[in-house]
Amino acid sequence: MSVPSEVKDFLQKEGVILLIRGLPGTGKTIFSLSLMMGLRNAAYITTEKVAKDIERNYPWVDEDAKKRIFILDGKYDFSPSTRFENFLYLFPNSIRHVLNLVEKGEINTIILDSWHTILQEMRFKEIEERERREVYNPDRFFLNLLKLSDMGVNIIICKEGIEEDDLSYVADGVVTLHKKVENGRIFRGITIDKLRGIEIKRAEYVFSLKDGKAHTLLSQHFKHPHNLREFPVKEIKIGRGVPSCVFDSILRFKRGDTIFYDFEEYVSKEYHLTVIMSTLANFLKNNLKSIILPPNDMDANELKYQIYLFSLEKELKNLRVLYNEEEMEEYIEQVNMKDEKLLEEVVKRGLEGASMPLFILGYDRLHSYLSSHEIMQFIDFLRNEIRKRSGILIISGKISEREIKRFCAGLSDVYIKINNVNGDSIMYGIKPWTHAYHLNLTTDEGYPKIVLEEIT
Repeated sequence: MSVPSEVKDFLQKEGVILLIRGLPGTGKTIFSLSLMMGLRNAAYITTEKVAKDIERNYPWVDEDAKKRIFILDGKYDFSPSTRFENFLYLFPNSIRHVLNLVEKGEINTIILDSWHTILQEMRFKEIEERERREVYNPDRFFLNLLKLSDMGVNIIICKEGIEEDDLSYVADGVVTLHKKVENGRIFRGITIDKLRGIEIKRAEYVFSLKDGKAHTLLSQHFKHPHNLREFPVKEIKIGRGVPSCVFDSILRFKRGDTIFYDFEEYVSKEYHLTVIMSTLANFLKNNLKSIILPPNDMDANELKYQIYLFSLEKELKNLRVLYNEEEMEEYIEQVNMKDEKLLEEVVKRGLEGASMPLFILGYDRLHSYLSSHEIMQFIDFLRNEIRKRSGILIISGKISEREIKRFCAGLSDVYIKINNVNGDSIMYGIKPWTHAYHLNLTTDEGYPKIVLEEIT
């Protein structure tokens, strides 16, 4: 979606003032243009310079929307108004023309971009046009806008800066756009500070300006597929990159790689499991040996459900699950996880004769049985065993043990962080370096699938 649903609902009301604020470069113009495109009954008032920038930099603005962009001090025809009467003459020609359109029912929202540049223009015009100086007086202009909202016209004001001022107190709704750079990656967000009369179900959203358009991003909750379908196999061949079936558009694994998925504790279980299960499903469908010591997010019942979701019932001959409790399924082997050396023997036996195997280690499950030092020794053992067989080792889980995380980060060939940001799942690669991506989960194709959208 281009803008949060709460903002759309708010602008269905009459006579409201919405303030869109943010520091330079946070995307206020793109956000307000997206509002105009979505509303289809909004006029855009700006200065000539901003209008030229829009024409040059935002080719996605369609011809219909361009007809609703007006220059503040431009020359436009207007006629007397019954609804606004003498009040019409308290504004520049551009707004008079727009108020005629309001009276005809073609427009009900006026967007002003941006407040600072418009007030500067007003001050210059106040000096130039002494006979109509009251029309361009900034303080009087502000009061007249308030009167317009009282008469049922919606006003949207874009303003640089995030300080609390007269505009933020008077406005019925306030939305703040943020941008921060973290480790060379851009993160954008929208905060809904207030929307009078609207239930704010969510006050923070991840925001992107990909392709010069506004995108409000939302990580969907998991929904069971209406109709299960076969998980599509991606061929694994010697001499080619190994697909993860999740991040293939960003990176590929190489034979012998160790991959560390550093999941923050509060990332949704469904996102965590879909990431690791997608690779597991692909290995099994390529008839390759796969061993999993499941993370804490995946107990025996969850594992069975994931096998069902990914349609893996026919591929279980190549699957071996090391588990801490006894289960009836043949592919699940009970293992004493308190004994690191015994674990190593079980792994060696399971990998015997295997070529290019996959091993998924849920290291947080081991944390309940082994010391940090023992876990690191076991990870180092696994890495060597899998590398000798040109396989793939995936380390995943959710614990905050810094010592183990630092060890895994240094050991890994691929290091990916996946965090929870206000309820959304965000990932970025540290090894190799990648931009930040928003993760969404869909089952529309009949199986769980992660969809990536770059945050720019």
